[in-house]
Amino acid sequence: MQLLSLDNFRMIDRNKAAGAAQFQAGDKNAEVELIFYLQSNYCVSIRVGRHDNSFSQEELAQYVHRNRVELKQMVLPMIPPAREVARKEWDERYQGNEYA
Repeated sequence: MQLLSLDNFRMIDRNKAAGAAQFQAGDKNAEVELIFYLQSNYCVSIRVGRHDNSFSQEELAQYVHRNRVELKQMVLPMIPPAREVARKEWDERYQGNEYA
């Protein structure tokens, strides 16, 4: 199994991000949501989110575990821009709201 791409990296909570990963093994392809747990601008943990039945949850979790260092290094430069976009969206949504 190999990771082809990671797209749509975005913040989904204050210290949690997600991305759409494309996996391939032989003739099987799958889009899998990966969940990244963050501390500051560092990824501390990765979990497998939603996916189709092309690969089992166990296969995907094993891949993430075996390749966690490379995955964390891959998303490291994506974290600050994603945080900035989320911060701007929050500011726009709650600007002028003294109760936010």
